[in-house]
Amino acid sequence: MRRILFIMLVLVAGTAAALPSWWGVRGLNRISDARTFGAGKFAIGLFTDLGISSDTRTGVLSGGVTDITNTEFDGTAHIIAGLALGRAAEMGISVTYLMNQMKRDSESAEISGDWEGDDGFSEARLSLKYNVNPSSTSSWFSLMPWAAFSIHDGGYSSFVENGDGWDGIWEHGQPMFNLRRSMINAGSLSYGADLLASFDLKPVVLTANAGYHQFNQTFQFTDSRYDASHNVVATEIVDMEVSDPVLRAGAGIEYPIGSTTLFAEVEWNHFLDRNFDAGDGEDYDDHIQVSPGVRFNTSGLAVDVKGTFALSTFDPQWSDLGHSLFQAGGSPTEEDRANYAPFPGGYPSSMGIGVNFTYVGDIRSAKATIGGRIYDAATGQALPGSVSIDRAGVSPVTANAEGVYSVEVSRGETKLTATAEGYLPMSSTVTAVSGGTHQVDFPLERVQTTGTVSGTVTDASSGAPLAATVSAGSMTAQANAQGFYSMELPSGSRILTASATAYGSENATVSIPAGGSVTQDFQLDLVVDFDKVYFDLDSDVIRSDARVALDDIASFLLANPGVSVTITGNTCDLGEENYNQDLGERRADAVRNYLIAKGVGEARLGTVSYGESRPDTPNTDETHRSQNRRAEFIILGR
Repeated sequence: MRRILFIMLVLVAGTAAALPSWWGVRGLNRISDARTFGAGKFAIGLFTDLGISSDTRTGVLSGGVTDITNTEFDGTAHIIAGLALGRAAEMGISVTYLMNQMKRDSESAEISGDWEGDDGFSEARLSLKYNVNPSSTSSWFSLMPWAAFSIHDGGYSSFVENGDGWDGIWEHGQPMFNLRRSMINAGSLSYGADLLASFDLKPVVLTANAGYHQFNQTFQFTDSRYDASHNVVATEIVDMEVSDPVLRAGAGIEYPIGSTTLFAEVEWNHFLDRNFDAGDGEDYDDHIQVSPGVRFNTSGLAVDVKGTFALSTFDPQWSDLGHSLFQAGGSPTEEDRANYAPFPGGYPSSMGIGVNFTYVGDIRSAKATIGGRIYDAATGQALPGSVSIDRAGVSPVTANAEGVYSVEVSRGETKLTATAEGYLPMSSTVTAVSGGTHQVDFPLERVQTTGTVSGTVTDASSGAPLAATVSAGSMTAQANAQGFYSMELPSGSRILTASATAYGSENATVSIPAGGSVTQDFQLDLVVDFDKVYFDLDSDVIRSDARVALDDIASFLLANPGVSVTITGNTCDLGEENYNQDLGERRADAVRNYLIAKGVGEARLGTVSYGESRPDTPNTDETHRSQNRRAEFIILGR
C-alpha cells in the first residue's frame, strides 16, 4: 500500500519538463531554452496556430471610394524533430506548412466571390544549439545559429494572387501583397543566430532570447496600372530581391503546477531597413506579440493550448510593394518598393489560438524514476525543499506542497542531495535500475544555533603546518599556509575529519557550543609506501622496469619538499661479503643520482648499504635471490 501511495505521489509531483520549441530545440513555443534536452534525448512535435484578423482597406466600388473590411485567416503548422548531441549541444529541424486565406466582406464578395488564398509547405529550417555551461543548476547560456530555405509547393507562385474578377481593390491575377501574410514563405534563404539565457528561480523558470536574423525575399511579377474601366494602361516588370535585417528579442516564463505548466511568451522583431511612419505616430517596423498558454505533460508527452495577441498595429498601405505609388501614376524605385514590401514571415495576426503536441523520449535504455518525500525529521511535516542530482544534464527538482519530488535518471549509481531553508542538507546514493522505481525519502534536521570550531593541522613528526581539509558532513574548511582552519557549524556534537595529501586522516568528536567557540587541533602521520627497485645480478644499472617507479617517487618528493628519505642498497649472498657491501652502496648511489637528475634536492636523499646482511627472502634459489638484489626507501618525514 505504501508503494502504491508513493507512485501516486510521484506522478503528481511538479517539475518543468524538457520539451521542444517550434525551432526543434528545447524551449516553449517561439522562445528557445538555453538548456538542452540532455544526452541521449530526442524530440518530435506538431505546432499549430490559427490567426484571425479583420483589416480595412480603401476600395473603389460602383465608381465610389468605400472602406472594405476583409477577414484574414492565417494557418500555420510546424512539424519538428530534435536530437541532443551530447549534454551540451542539440540540433533541431522544422518544416513549416502555411495557409493564407482571405474572406471578402459582403459588398465585394458579390463581385469576386467570398474567398482567396493559397497554401503549401513553405520552408525547412535547421537550428543548432551549443550550451556553454551544461552542468549549471540555476543559470544557463547558449548560442543558437540557424538557417532556412524555401520549399514552397502551393499555388502558382510564392504569394497569394486574386484568382477572381475585380473586387474593388485587386484586379484579376494581381498579387494581393497588402495582406498581413501574402507570402507563402519568408524568402528563398534566411539565417541568423540567437543568444539564449535561462534562469531557474525555483519553481519559476525565466528564459530570454536575443539575436540577429537576415531574410531575403525575391519578387517577380508584372505590376499593372488600371483606368476607371479596369483597363490596363501601363505595366512595369518587377524583378527584385528585398533584404531584411532584423533584430529579435523575446522572453518566456514557466510556472509548473504538478503535471501542468502555465507559461507566457513575448516576442519583438525590429526591421532595421523599414523606416515606416505614416505621420500618425504608428511605426510598422516593429512586430510585437504575446502568447499565454497552458501545458499538460506526463512521461515526456505534452499538449499545449495557447493564445496569441498582436500588440503592434497593421496598416495595409505599408505592404503593397509600391503598387499604390505606381497606380497613382508614379515610378517607384526599387528602394521605394523594398520599403513597402510584405514582411518576411508575415505581419502578426490580431489574435490567434493554437494547439501543440510534443514528445521527448530517450534513445537509450528506459529511465529509472527516483522519488520520495522531504520532511522534518522531528515532526514529519512536509518541507517544500529541492533535490539536486549529481548527473550531467539533470536539473534540480522542487518538491510540491506535500514534500513529494520525482526525477528521471539513466541507470547507474546516483547521488541525491535534499535541501530546505532552515534545515541541514542530506545526501543519499541509490543504484538506479533501467525502468525501475526507487523511493528515497529525506528526513531533514532543522539547523540549530551555530558555533565556531578552529585549530591547526600539523605534521605529527615535525610539527610543520599542513595544507589540510577539515570536514564535518557536507561542510568543509581549508587550512591556510600556517595550518590554521576555522568553520561555523550547527551547535551540538559533531564529528570532524582532517585529511591531507600523503597523510592519514584523523577524526575527532567535538561539542560545538551554541554561540560560542571551541578549539580542536589535529596531528597527521605521513602515510607513504614507495615501491622497491630491483637490479640484475652483479649490476648497479637502473633497469627500464624500475624507471616508472622511480619517476613516481620523484614526482611525490617534488610535490612534498619537506619529505626526506634514506635509500638502502641490498644484494643476494653470491660473492664475497666485502664486494657485496660495496655493490649495495653503488646501487643506493645509482638510485640517488637518478632522483637528483629528476630535480630532487641532494640534501633530502641519504644512502646506506646493507650488502647481503638484510635479505628480503631466504637465498635458497635464483627466484628468491632476485628479490634480494634491491634498493628500498626509508621515509624520514619532514
